[in-house]
Amino acid sequence: MAQYLVRVELFGANGEGYEDLHEKMEALGLKRSVVFDDGKTYAMPIGTYFGSSSLDSGSLRDKVRIVSKPLSPTKEAAIFACQVQDQHWSAFLYQA
Repeated sequence: MAQYLVRVELFGANGEGYEDLHEKMEALGLKRSVVFDDGKTYAMPIGTYFGSSSLDSGSLRDKVRIVSKPLSPTKEAAIFACQVQDQHWSAFLYQA
């Protein structure tokens, strides 16, 4: 399965909307954390998710659009989804 980084911004949502989004993203295999080479887990920035999926990036984006639509009341959520190669990324994040 491919690894993905997905960023979602909801509009007009409250904290409860984002909590619902986190649950729905987790159900899609996308988490708010990432495991580094050192085996430690680090927190992704707010609204950013990392995980594996058998879908291609367009299909995953469409799934995220479906789950985020009812959670973004004032306009449709902004979504960015990209496939990343295994361990071909770097970051400065805080430990989760």
